[in-house]
Amino acid sequence: MSAPLNIIADFFDTHFQTEIEQVKSRGELILAYDGVLNPETITKIESEIEQAVESLSIPKSPLKKIFFICVEALQNMLIHGHRDSNGFQYNYFILYREGNVMNIISANLVHKSSIAKLENDIGIINNFPDSSSLKAYYMEHLEKNEISEKGGAGLGFITIGIKSGNRLNTNFTIINDTFSLFHLHSSVNIDAKEKA
Repeated sequence: MSAPLNIIADFFDTHFQTEIEQVKSRGELILAYDGVLNPETITKIESEIEQAVESLSIPKSPLKKIFFICVEALQNMLIHGHRDSNGFQYNYFILYREGNVMNIISANLVHKSSIAKLENDIGIINNFPDSSSLKAYYMEHLEKNEISEKGGAGLGFITIGIKSGNRLNTNFTIINDTFSLFHLHSSVNIDAKEKA
């Protein structure tokens, strides 16, 4: 392996381990994954998520939201996560419960040049006062049918925001002159009474 590859791999591993320790000190770790993502891996993780959350006796509405966000976050990392100069993709995923809140963390590699757009996109989503306003924005965005070079219409974050009902929290940690770690934290209130 080349030196840059080791630096990025070590960077992700260190952040993943640190985050696991923090999660365990705050709440109950439900599931964690650090490794290569592909359609087969995602199918396996989705099955593990489904089994794990169904065993927690969570009401149906938040349960559906949690599962939806998990699937969307995993798909976003697979499709939109960047690859390093050697073609490797780095990411991790954590699902944990803290009181009456289920937290979903996804982290993947991004080019530093993408940070401004990601911050802007998440900022727009977080500025909507409620999920019904965000749904209207989603429909408007869908009608414009703006497809990216990776095949998406940029709807993933919007749908996560709608299902979550809470602010999306992001963080970018610089790895080197080219790449950063993109950290997305979404949450679902388990005792939510609103409709799915």
